[in-house]
Amino acid sequence: MGSRKIIMLIGSILVGVVAGAAILSYLNSVEEDVAQASAKVEVFVVARDIPAGTPAFEVEQSGAIEIREIVSEIRPATSLTDLAQIQGLVAANNLAQNQVLVSGMFLPPEVTETTFSDLLTEGLVATTLNISKSNAVAGFIEPGDFVDVVVRTSALSATLGDQDAFDTTAQQTPYDRPARTLYRGVRVIAVGTDIVGAAEDTQLPDGEAPVETDSYTIAVPADAAQKILSVSENNIVLTLLPDNWDPEAQPNQVLTEILTDAALPGEDGSQVTPYGRDGFVDLFEDLDGEG
Repeated sequence: MGSRKIIMLIGSILVGVVAGAAILSYLNSVEEDVAQASAKVEVFVVARDIPAGTPAFEVEQSGAIEIREIVSEIRPATSLTDLAQIQGLVAANNLAQNQVLVSGMFLPPEVTETTFSDLLTEGLVATTLNISKSNAVAGFIEPGDFVDVVVRTSALSATLGDQDAFDTTAQQTPYDRPARTLYRGVRVIAVGTDIVGAAEDTQLPDGEAPVETDSYTIAVPADAAQKILSVSENNIVLTLLPDNWDPEAQPNQVLTEILTDAALPGEDGSQVTPYGRDGFVDLFEDLDGEG
């Protein structure tokens, strides 16, 4: 055999050895990764449901927390490594059985001990109005919205001073239950049990429907609350305001039209539509403007 063939043979053998070593190294690394991924580590786990506000020492004494082993790959990065980390703290929320304890599940008592009154600034009181959805924007009002409180009544005779005069003028208009604006820009802080600032993405359990509610909790000064509560809830309508609303007074236009027997807006050439003579489309095209 010539020297050239011997050299090529030796080279082939060396290449095979190197390739084999590389494959073996790769297989060893894969085995190590698999071993590490399947390795078990100890974590603290909620053994049974823990109510919000429960002190950590009670949780430990009652055996509501236990040590379990889980695959290291699924261990949360913020899992607790020592129960000393929650000494003096309380459960921030309701903790469900089998949850792995992580930082943030227990907080200082002063952080968690908040009440509904914390939503009220000085000088305000909260009161709840039970109003049908048909009188509250079909239920689309949300915590944090601002609304106008509009009242409807057919008892304008007290204003006019003469029941017969009222009956006569009312027959000439469709305004048989005139509406007036009691307050504008009233802040809604809760709708049913949904509170302003609460998480928006709370998921209901499978198959559970949202609870229907007609209760709207508002935050107002005490004197305003007294006036609002002096009106029958059946005669209250809530109208939703846009985010950029301006606090402008709303005069009693209906009473003026009843007393003067004025033409209805649609009969008045200077008004015609609720948006003015040019109507909704042209108005908003003007607002969009330069495009």
